[in-house]
Amino acid sequence: MQEETELVVKAIESLKQDSSFFKDYAFPITSAFFTSLLGAGIAYFTLRRQEGIQIEKDKMDSSNKWTLKVEEARSTLIAIKNNYHGQLGHNPFQRLSAIPNILFHAVEITENYQDLSFIVPSSNDVEADNIKWNQLSRIRIMISNYNYLLKLWGQRNDINQRFKENLLKHHGDKAYAKLSLDDAISANGRANMVILIDLTENVVKLTDNLIQEMDNFLNEFPIFVKTKIKTKRLKRYGSILTFSNNGNEKLLNLLEPSPEVDFRSVEVLFGESSEVIKQRHTTGYEKQL
Repeated sequence: MQEETELVVKAIESLKQDSSFFKDYAFPITSAFFTSLLGAGIAYFTLRRQEGIQIEKDKMDSSNKWTLKVEEARSTLIAIKNNYHGQLGHNPFQRLSAIPNILFHAVEITENYQDLSFIVPSSNDVEADNIKWNQLSRIRIMISNYNYLLKLWGQRNDINQRFKENLLKHHGDKAYAKLSLDDAISANGRANMVILIDLTENVVKLTDNLIQEMDNFLNEFPIFVKTKIKTKRLKRYGSILTFSNNGNEKLLNLLEPSPEVDFRSVEVLFGESSEVIKQRHTTGYEKQL
């Protein structure tokens, strides 16, 4: 019996693991270190992923914001043009008379262009020269011209109002009949007529050009920014806004430029040739559109 007991004790003692420095001290410390390192790595890459998603969200938000702003601006200009579209001939005085004072309420666009910095091409982008809307300067010029045009239309309204008041003072009821250019000059003076004709042609030309430029932006910019945004990361967030004229005949008709003006009838009034006057009314968009 005693021998059997001793055998059992020896068997139990044989199962007991030998104590060592590695098992008692190094292993727990090493295990805790690598566990912490793994946790830190997971947290780091999770944070990086979240930051990456946020960056793509910011890109999409910025893109959609600018698309909506430009669409609103284009709608404003189309509404303005609708007041005289289809009523303009080639004679400057006829055109002046055909455009009424246009009441509109529009706010200038004052957005920050820095949030579009992601569209700027890198120095080694060989295809950048073939893309129109990767240039912040072009977008900035378009918006600057739009803000400037709103002021010009306001000035034109003021000058045109004084023009009509002077016609009433000098010609009475005849002011509502068909008056000649000489009648208008006698009522307003040569200098004032030159200013009003000049301003009228400036706003007509720039309105046409900006409507076309903004329409091009709305059609091409969303397509371009899709190449700059990782949309697969944002499937549950939203989508890039796109616009289409959808064959809207009235809208497509308003997108067409107004008839060209012929300045030959006012050469004497301006004291310049029609070619010189026409050149002064170029906007810079003629070769870009």
